[in-house]
Amino acid sequence: MPVGGHSQTEDSVTQGFIDWASLTEVANGYAGPMRDTYRWSAVSSIQATCGIVHGRQFRVLPSPGSRRLATKGPHDVLRTAVTDLVDSAQLPANTVDRTAAEVSYWAQDNTTRLREIVDTCLSNPDELYGPRCGFDQWLTTALGANREATTLRVGGLFDLNLRTPLSAVLEVSDQELVRAWEHSSEAATLGTDSDLYGLVSRAHVLSILLRGRYHDLVARSAGIQVMHHPVRSPMLPKLTEVHVPPVPYELTNSERFMAQLLWASGFAERDADRRIRLWADNVRLVRTAVLAEAIDLPHRTSETRALDTAVDAARSAGVRTHSRLVDDAIDLLLAAGIGVLTSFVVNGWPDMLTTLASYVGSRKEQIGTRVAKQALDSNRRLKHLAETPGRVTGRFAPTGEPGTADGDA
Repeated sequence: MPVGGHSQTEDSVTQGFIDWASLTEVANGYAGPMRDTYRWSAVSSIQATCGIVHGRQFRVLPSPGSRRLATKGPHDVLRTAVTDLVDSAQLPANTVDRTAAEVSYWAQDNTTRLREIVDTCLSNPDELYGPRCGFDQWLTTALGANREATTLRVGGLFDLNLRTPLSAVLEVSDQELVRAWEHSSEAATLGTDSDLYGLVSRAHVLSILLRGRYHDLVARSAGIQVMHHPVRSPMLPKLTEVHVPPVPYELTNSERFMAQLLWASGFAERDADRRIRLWADNVRLVRTAVLAEAIDLPHRTSETRALDTAVDAARSAGVRTHSRLVDDAIDLLLAAGIGVLTSFVVNGWPDMLTTLASYVGSRKEQIGTRVAKQALDSNRRLKHLAETPGRVTGRFAPTGEPGTADGDA
């Protein structure tokens, strides 16, 4: 089903949610030269690329108060380009209302802590997200180049459906918050020193974080996967590993290079819109070839052989690229301190043994047995990525050191 539609297929419970904020990073990254791409844009673009190639069809969740995903400009080009790969989910009204209310109550009970998180995001984001995280570049893009797209999607530069917790955490009246929302598009033109810009920036960050918690709780209640944008992490519910241990899905070095190659391939075009379309076309070609087992991306004994294998497989699938772009992409990723994508890790929902009774029945296999089997299978294929419910993160490690991730992206 296309983005903006609604899927009711029998296997919809096994489809995962991907954060639209992660997908938009593809468009953000292609807006300028490759060397100008900020860390989160590269991280999210490569994770999304790998997930779409090897996973099942992802679905995007609109904001709590929206019934459909609305886009504009390059993001509209992106939405159209992936319409057959990414579906737009519409949840029952009672699910939306219940989950949104839960997030609102939680936020109002934790105003001091949330205020500290927002302050840290704006003053010292590396403390929350790690060195060279890219938060500043992300926020500049969100309030600048993406301003119109964000305004179209949520009505302003922050989600007014979350007005009650926003007012409580930001310590402003409801009337003041509404006025800021109505004039939020003017904030960037007033300059970073204006009171309006300060309030809109804080409201935008808090709104983004709260919506991440909302998406997480929705995915958990549905017993499926969710892949978040890195910015969402400070307010996501903590997951215990006592009952449901994390399940890693290791990438071969050839698969890692393929994801980087596909991202780099888009830069073969000069125009941002054409880059998005070329990336989507190439992702579609490789996804089709992988699902048909027409190409193979095994682990190789050296990085050079792995890169050659990925390039040969890409050419076999019909991907347009050239080695200079791949080399530039790898250099950029190393310079940004993110190394190479080495694995996806699925942290299961703590109560999924009870919430997934129907899911387990449909799979004809006990969840515990299946997770244990996957955990022992060091050669598992990524096409099974969507089979274990939970929160999906990507792990990165320095080149040549697979399995020694220096933290989740």
